[in-house]
Amino acid sequence: MATTAFTFCPRDGTRLVLTRIDGRERPTCTVCGLADFTHVQVGSNAIVEQDGAVLLVRLNYGPRDGHWALPGGLVENDETTEEAAVRETKEETGFEIALDGLLSVWLRPGFPILVVNYRAHITGGSLQIAPDEASEARFFPKAELPPLDEIAWPSAVHGLDAWRAYEPPRP
Repeated sequence: MATTAFTFCPRDGTRLVLTRIDGRERPTCTVCGLADFTHVQVGSNAIVEQDGAVLLVRLNYGPRDGHWALPGGLVENDETTEEAAVRETKEETGFEIALDGLLSVWLRPGFPILVVNYRAHITGGSLQIAPDEASEARFFPKAELPPLDEIAWPSAVHGLDAWRAYEPPRP
């Protein structure tokens, strides 16, 4: 059987069987028809802007300890990507934000994760770093961003590249 998160149907408990759908063998329920497509993790980041600079947090856990990241994280199953970006930013930095629009989307195939990057601005709160996630946070002007080898995730590099290239609409 193909690598899958499910062996049994999450709807009715029937053992899934391989069925050819859209050119691939996919675990499928013979009772209700549920097909187990690839499970993609979804992440959401905020590119928080202030005076021409972007907010980054320095991680203090896991293999990316000491690296810089955009405020963000995985989307919970009861929230939207927008809600996740706002929640994660508040949890990690103490800042309340408003989103200014979708800036970019990044996908890593293989071990799939899809990350959305939103432009945002601060609407309230004060800098309060979550000590279990970050050791510091600060704003970086475009010309002073940390080098690539100090950025924690490829999705953050992609988001920062999009931010650097962004030009607001002209009147």
